[in-house]
Amino acid sequence: MARMLPSEAERLLGNVSEQFTFRCSNGTVLWNLRDLSRAVGNMPDEVFSFHVSEHKNDFANWVRDIIGDQALARDLLQTRNVATTSRRLTERVAFLDTRRG
Repeated sequence: MARMLPSEAERLLGNVSEQFTFRCSNGTVLWNLRDLSRAVGNMPDEVFSFHVSEHKNDFANWVRDIIGDQALARDLLQTRNVATTSRRLTERVAFLDTRRG
């Protein structure tokens, strides 16, 4: 596993600019990975299915393109169910917390 500087972990966990927030189909606004992790953990199936399907994964795209966490984005692209997505997000946030310094 590649080493991660505390500043990089802090950046990945930080809030994005307002213009780059993720807006869920139910109106929930997400500012960071913690928000995404909490939201997915409590997300109704219809909201999750709106954002993640066989043809798209809005969460993986946001994590890759806006948050900049390529490793997590790759993991998220491999799942299409709420339980596994929630677990991967929770594990990644916990990992980043241990690297913050």
